[in-house]
Amino acid sequence: MPRVLTSRHLRVFAAVMKSRSLAEAALKLGVSEPAVSKILRLLERETGVALFDRSGGRLRPTAAARQWLPHANRAAQQLDFALDMAYELERGKQRRVTIAAHAPPLIAIVPQAVSRLRLEMPDVEVDLRVETPHDTLELVAHQEIDVGVTNQPLPQSASNLELCERRTISEDLLVAALPPRHRLAGRALVRPDDLQGETLIALPDDSPTTILVEATLNESGVRVRAPVLARNSLAACALVREQVGIALINPLLLAGGIFSDIVLRPFRPRIVLWTEVYYSALRPLSPEAAALVRHVQAVAAEIKGQASFGAPGRRPRR
Repeated sequence: MPRVLTSRHLRVFAAVMKSRSLAEAALKLGVSEPAVSKILRLLERETGVALFDRSGGRLRPTAAARQWLPHANRAAQQLDFALDMAYELERGKQRRVTIAAHAPPLIAIVPQAVSRLRLEMPDVEVDLRVETPHDTLELVAHQEIDVGVTNQPLPQSASNLELCERRTISEDLLVAALPPRHRLAGRALVRPDDLQGETLIALPDDSPTTILVEATLNESGVRVRAPVLARNSLAACALVREQVGIALINPLLLAGGIFSDIVLRPFRPRIVLWTEVYYSALRPLSPEAAALVRHVQAVAAEIKGQASFGAPGRRPRR
């Protein structure tokens, strides 16, 4: 069968899958509805797969369409990446590396690594993005960024994880971040029972730290009020400093001396947080990205133990 499909056809398919109607997809794409319909029919004809159910006057994705969507997205992105690289080579564009991280490694590790990369390769452009752990992993898997530095993945990220290479660069034990002169500051350890009656500053529900903390509190039979939501641990620490409440965080965030007035106490039972560096398993790292990964690992090794309260636990086998 001759193959006449292009990345444009795949992008149209993805837009329809992510839209509430054909009209909305056409508006996003800047084309007419008949043009979108024509491309969908072409996709079905060329693949031999029924992608949409058109009964009842509405367009509904089939199970096959949902299964094919991530593969179609990746194929379109790969082609776009190849074309972008060709255009950059033609123009002699300056070399570039894109990195994303969430708050702890963004504060403690990434800036030093970028600084060292710029000293080694002064002509390299660096694009630094602040993302959640889930989004960082997804961006690496879809090759929208070169390098990600974030927590270990959640179970629902398994499909993205298959598309990534990863290396553990830091293992840290969760700590309780307390306002100055807090009643728990005099304790050697903070345990779940100590949190009774306290205002806990929560991180988002899909945060790996939140999931581990909730599991530990549930096992201990402890219910804690968490009326304040911080979108990342950096915001949580800012709220702790203003005595809004207490937070359970990765101590790596404070390794560089930020928020020096906050009191940290070990939390028990131990919750181990692994920070990892991710990059695509589908294409080799550019020299610039490989150098950045090397510097990220070196910086993490140098600060290892500085924000730790005891030896980390054994890493589960991957």
